[in-house]
Amino acid sequence: MNRLWRRSFENVFVLLVLALLASCATINVNPIPPPPPTAKLRVYVQPLTGEGKKWGTTHELYVQNQVRRVERFLERTGIYDVVGVQDVRAVLGDQRVERWQLEPDGWALARRIGEALHADYVMVMERVKQRGAVGGSDFLFVNVMINVGTGKVFESRTQIEGMTQGDREEQRELIRTTYQNIFRSCKQDMLATAVRKGRSGLSAPAKPEPSGTSKETPPSVAVKQEQPATPTPKKDVPPVVAKVSPEPATAVLKPAAAPNQSGPGLIEPLKKDIGAKKLVVYDFDTSDQYRTVALILAEALREELFKLKQYVLVNREDLQKVLEEMALQQTGLIDEKDAVRTGKGLAANQVVTGRLGQLGKTFVMQAKRVDVETFVTLGLVSARFTEGQEDEVLNKLPEFARTLVGL
Repeated sequence: MNRLWRRSFENVFVLLVLALLASCATINVNPIPPPPPTAKLRVYVQPLTGEGKKWGTTHELYVQNQVRRVERFLERTGIYDVVGVQDVRAVLGDQRVERWQLEPDGWALARRIGEALHADYVMVMERVKQRGAVGGSDFLFVNVMINVGTGKVFESRTQIEGMTQGDREEQRELIRTTYQNIFRSCKQDMLATAVRKGRSGLSAPAKPEPSGTSKETPPSVAVKQEQPATPTPKKDVPPVVAKVSPEPATAVLKPAAAPNQSGPGLIEPLKKDIGAKKLVVYDFDTSDQYRTVALILAEALREELFKLKQYVLVNREDLQKVLEEMALQQTGLIDEKDAVRTGKGLAANQVVTGRLGQLGKTFVMQAKRVDVETFVTLGLVSARFTEGQEDEVLNKLPEFARTLVGL
C-alpha cells in the first residue's frame, strides 16, 4: 500500500512538473539585437494584475500607464535605461505573462525575457486590490527587482489604505515609496552591477579632462573633517564602518500623506522649521564610464543626509530644472563656482559637491560641503572601496554623512 501511495505521489509530482514546464514553454521569447552600449542599468518593467475586486482600468491600460509613469520616474534619476515598449513587443509579441509563469525556479522565465531584452534587471510590479476596512479599497503594490545575471531577488510591498480610483497623486506616491524601499534593499547589488558594466568597457568612452584639471585621485582616503574658518577646531575623525539596519519589508501609506515638494526625486523632505537650512547635493563628477556608479553613490548619500534630519534637502528634479535653465547640465561638469551659483538660485544655504576617482580597481569618493554666502568649505570627507567590495563604501556612508555635516 505504501509503495502504491509513493508511486501515485511520484506520478502526480511528474505531471505537475510537466505542466509547469509546458506553461513556461507556451511563452515564446524572441531575442532582439543588442542595444547601443550604455553605463546605465537597463531595466525591463513588467506590470502585473493580481487577483482581487474588479478593476476600474483594464490590464492593458494599466500596463501602458504604469510603464510610462515608471519610465519617467526611473530615467529622471539618471541611473536607469528603461526598455522601450517596442523592444518588449519584439520579444514577446502580444503574449500576456502572469506571475505564476514568471516566478517559478527563481524567476527563470523573467530572467530569460530579461536576457532577450539585454536587461540588467527585471522589475515586476503587481497591483492587488482588497476591500478596505473603512470603505473604498486597500491597494497593495508589490515590486520585485530581479538581477538577470545573478538571479538575486529583492522585494518590496507598499499599501495604501482606502484609496479610490481617482487618487492619482497617491498612486504616484505609491510608485515613489515602493521604489525607495527597493533602492534601499538592492543599492549594493546595483552598485556592483554598475561597477562591472563600467569595467567591461561597454559604456561610452570617458570625457577628456578639461585643460588645467588634474587627473590625480584625491589623496585623502580616511574619513576626516576639514576645519571651518572660525569655530574651534575638531580632531580628525577616524574611519568608521557602520552596519545599516534593514528597512521594513512593507510600508503603509495613507491618502493624506502627500509629498512636501513636487517632483519624483528619491528624497522627499519632511516639513522642517522655517529656520532649517536648505542643502543641495549634486551628482558626483566622474568619467562617463562610471557615471552610473557615481549617481548611485550620490543618491545613497542623499538618503543618509536625509536621515540625519539636519537639513531640508532640495529635490533632485528641481535641481535638474535649474541646471537646464542655466545651461550647465549639458557640459557634464559642474565646478564649485557654478554649484554655489545654482545653490543660490534654489535658495539653498549650503551645497555638497563630490567626485569619484579611480586607480586600478580602487575607487576614491570625496565630498565637500560649502557655504553658499561665504564660499567657505565647511566639511571635507573621503572614503575608498575596491571593486567587488561595494558593501564597504555603503556601510561607511552613515558615518561619512555625519562627518560631512560636522556631527
